[in-house]
Amino acid sequence: MNFSSSQPFYYYLTVTVIGCVFMTAFNVTADQTEASSWSGQSLAEFTADDPNGVDWEVVNDGVMGGLSKGNFTISDEGILNFSGTLSLENNGGFTSIRSEGIDRNLSKDLGILLKARGDGRTYTIRLESSSTFRGMPISFSGDFTPEAGKWQQIKIPFSDLKGGWRGMSLPDKEFDPSVVRKMGLLIGDKVTGPFNLEVEYIRTYGKGQGKLTERKTEVPDEKKATEAKSNTGSIIDLVASDERFSTLKAALDAAKLTTFFQWDNKKTVFAPTNDAFARLPKGTVESLLKPENKDRLVQVLTYHVHPGDLNLAAALGSRNVETVEKSPIKVAFRDGAVKVNDATLLEADIGAIDGKIHVIDSVLLPKPKEANLLTTAQGAGSFKTLLAAAEAAGLAPALTGKDPLTVFAPTDEAFAALPEGTVESLLKKENRKQLIELLTTHVVSGKVSAGDALNAKAAKSLSGSELEFAINNGLFTVNGSVIRSAGIDGGNGVIHVIDSVIGFANKASDCGSCSESDKAPSLKNTSVGNQSAADVIAAAIEKGVPLYNSGKITECAELYESAILSLSEMESLDGKAREALGKVAEAGKQYDDNRRAWFYRHALDETMRLMSHSRG
Repeated sequence: MNFSSSQPFYYYLTVTVIGCVFMTAFNVTADQTEASSWSGQSLAEFTADDPNGVDWEVVNDGVMGGLSKGNFTISDEGILNFSGTLSLENNGGFTSIRSEGIDRNLSKDLGILLKARGDGRTYTIRLESSSTFRGMPISFSGDFTPEAGKWQQIKIPFSDLKGGWRGMSLPDKEFDPSVVRKMGLLIGDKVTGPFNLEVEYIRTYGKGQGKLTERKTEVPDEKKATEAKSNTGSIIDLVASDERFSTLKAALDAAKLTTFFQWDNKKTVFAPTNDAFARLPKGTVESLLKPENKDRLVQVLTYHVHPGDLNLAAALGSRNVETVEKSPIKVAFRDGAVKVNDATLLEADIGAIDGKIHVIDSVLLPKPKEANLLTTAQGAGSFKTLLAAAEAAGLAPALTGKDPLTVFAPTDEAFAALPEGTVESLLKKENRKQLIELLTTHVVSGKVSAGDALNAKAAKSLSGSELEFAINNGLFTVNGSVIRSAGIDGGNGVIHVIDSVIGFANKASDCGSCSESDKAPSLKNTSVGNQSAADVIAAAIEKGVPLYNSGKITECAELYESAILSLSEMESLDGKAREALGKVAEAGKQYDDNRRAWFYRHALDETMRLMSHSRG
């Protein structure tokens, strides 16, 4: 009991004597006395000698991308000052301070009692008890609005506390006062600007007339395990039952991995939400779900799985987390949030009988498996004739060797367009020398990008013949053959796809009899303004998207660069526009493949937008 200087000692003596008389008269037991005289307990006094002193931390809305800033200080007089600025930008709108973990039994109390002086704004007291949602603690909150500049005692009954999780209201969840794990103060009143709250203490109040809740006794570990197994599903069950993961479940089904998740082995899944899949470039998901891209889909999905039960603390401790795909992922606290590679962790440690689920906001894309020119060409499916010719000429081993090569690869359609009987004649043993000369004319030593080829304008092939690179009528060509797709990374080399066999090329200017579908889109302006340039940009994006989605990021970047270089050569375009596009092509070279692809893609999109605007 605290004695006040305004009340004499005999006052308290009188109260004590009267209390003893009443106890005797009504035969009150010691336990009953404790209950009837109960007046609350201290949670935080903010003084140096506070036996319940705890450490506090600031949690701003930066964890979700917001810009609010909060801070706290504790004065020598024992006053907590919570202040800062609230911002609603970037979907923000809160800042808070939270205590470290505590363990308090408030079951004999009726509510929170705090002494505060505010600024007229509404604040929130938050408590965490034993209740969880999706494996995460629920916050039970009660609002209070202290008058500006006036110290007040404020009561917040436990019965007024409302459960919630990440902005989601959970009215069916009940606050258990017998188990309090954390406490905190928050401002989120959706009013921008500075705030200031002073708190002298945080206590509880009650007189024993409230409902008393005893702590639940701990059950043996084996019983806990049995109960957990009966109440918690497997990872695949949780994924299937949670509407946030319907795209992930569809991908698992398409990759035939659902059975893998039904095994009893422990695993940890970094699970992208439907929104995460939706943020991939347009067409990515559809492309990954195609049967022919199953291998890439399996690689992407297994990159999200750790072979073991790994909680968030352990993942942060290890930093590099092993995956089933074999490439590690990085888990670290960065920029105010937990990052998994570049994805942001939304929810952690969702428990399942066979492991853990951590929810992330982006799909993790591993680098494609190591490949070579031979396997890359085989996987493309459009170079069967070229591969058969390389095999007949004895050149196939060179496609898997260590020496880097650049192959200008004619498609099956290109070989089919040769005069009747040409391919059959070249494949005969007596014509092997001629076949080798023809094929090696399509190969250059080293890795030569589309940009390097244009800058050099010429290169010597392995046959000794000269290859000339140019922009003809807006088309990127090599000895007259149009390069339809540039920069496909083959591991030990680069593949540029061409539309005709070198030496048999039909130049675009000679294609008067071709149908419109046979012609490549021209970058030259036509009677409908910039429509031809727009067609080329659209064609580049149409081809680039599936390349990027299948993990061929370098090829995608090369393709986009080629389109931009073509645009920069168009004499019919404004001189300043051509100069700007040339600078864009050069500037993109400083980035890694992924950023380069996106840099060029944004440039193409912006060029398309400006052309549309000029036409309008």
